Amino acid sequence: MGLAYFLVALFGAAIAVFAIQNNSTVVIRFLAWRLESALSLLILLSVLLGVVLTAMLGIVRHWRLRSRIRQLENELARVAASAPQSVGHEPHF
Repeated sequence: MGLAYFLVALFGAAIAVFAIQNNSTVVIRFLAWRLESALSLLILLSVLLGVVLTAMLGIVRHWRLRSRIRQLENELARVAASAPQSVGHEPHF
């Protein structure tokens, strides 16, 4: 557990150094919007937005797979319920 804390602290320190070294102001224009901010902040926000969008795609895929699993489990239960039950017969191996 101590290694995990160390790695998180190291990653946080790297982000802090990145932010300090890239503090120049840049202007971003998109259509009618104009944003003036530190370069490091814009880069970190872009990375965060990419992580969020990727996570959302993963969640959608996970939801679809779980839905398909439920559908197949229901179908399996239906087939098992409609199959004739063999009484008193032991399986032959």
